[in-house]
This record gives sequence, C-alpha cells and structure tokens, in this order.
Amino acid sequence: MNAFPRSLAWLAAVLAAALLSACATGMGKDECVAADWRTIGYEDGLRGFPADRIGAHRVACARHQVTPDLAAYTEGRARGLVEYCQPRNGYRVGLNGGGYANVCPAPTEAGFLNGYQWGRQIHVARADLRGTQVQLRSAHDGLVRTDNAIASATAELLLQNVPKDRRVFLAQELVRFGQERVELAGRIDELTVRAQQLAVNVQQLERQSPYAL
Repeated sequence: MNAFPRSLAWLAAVLAAALLSACATGMGKDECVAADWRTIGYEDGLRGFPADRIGAHRVACARHQVTPDLAAYTEGRARGLVEYCQPRNGYRVGLNGGGYANVCPAPTEAGFLNGYQWGRQIHVARADLRGTQVQLRSAHDGLVRTDNAIASATAELLLQNVPKDRRVFLAQELVRFGQERVELAGRIDELTVRAQQLAVNVQQLERQSPYAL
C-alpha cells in the first residue's frame, strides 16, 4: 500500500468526525416519547457516532420532558459498532470522504482503520483528479475565448476606415491575446499530463485495494 497522505486527509477526517457529534438529532416530541433507545443506539453505532451522541439526544428530548434510556442506548450502540467497525465498511466510509470519530474498540480498530485508510487514499486521489480536470476544462474554455478575441480583433483590423488610435489599440490587444494564448496552451499541456498521471494513480490504487467494491 502506498503511504497514506495523513496531513490534509486526516485533518479533514477529524473535522468531519467532530461534526458527527455536533449535529443536532432533530428528534421531535413524538419521536422522543415513543423512542426505542436500543434501536436509536444501534443506528448511531451503525453510523459511527461517538458516545457523546446520546448527549445531543438528551438535549433534544429534554424540551419534551423525556430522558433517554442510557443503558438501552449503550447496548444498541455497541451492537451497531460491531457492524460499523468492519474493515470493508471502513473502506466505504473513507471512500465516501467520511470522518472517523475513534469509536471502534481496540480489537476491531486496526482492521477498520486499514480499510478506512485505503478508502480515504482513493477518495483523495479521485478528488485531486476531478480538481485537475476542472482546471483543464477551464483552461480549454479560456483558450476558446482567447482565439475568438484574436479572430474578432483581426477581422476589425482588416476593415477600412478604422481610426488610427483604434488600430493601435487592436494591435496591442493582439499582442496581449497572443501572450495569453501561449500561457494557456502551456497550462493545458501541463494539466493534461497531470490529469493523465493522476488517472493512472487512481487506477493503480483501485486495483491494489484489497477492499475494492
């Protein structure tokens, strides 16, 4: 496996994980009153929510004078984590750009993280490729606009009775457009090579991954 780019990728994962516990649960009165806390805990565990997620439920339901059943919630969450903490699910979470809130028990965490890191690495590689492709399309669009501007300025220069100062301006614009075109063409060449390299990297990572879906 290639070295996992921990810096930015892990920072993004940590920030995403922090948001998991910060999100409001959105439980209303009816949901709080009729809540099956074992099932709610299971679903939270299945989604990889940290233990303090129960605090968000407690706040939401306190408005309706309902107190969560902590024991039932904890039992359900533990069952959900058994499924969440599988290596292949870790791969899926990482591949989708999800965060990890350090919720897996020690016996299963290593396997989950191995899958997660593979998925996260491919997610980052794909994002780099998409970003480069966007830049490449933008450069191509810019080249088309520049060529149109060159054609328009050239056509105007060929007209009769164009004032001298206008001819001077158009000539200067043609020089500027020419320089701009050279720069854009060079950027397109660079981005094309980079996109090709990134595409190869993505394909290699996808082939090498033991968790490919």
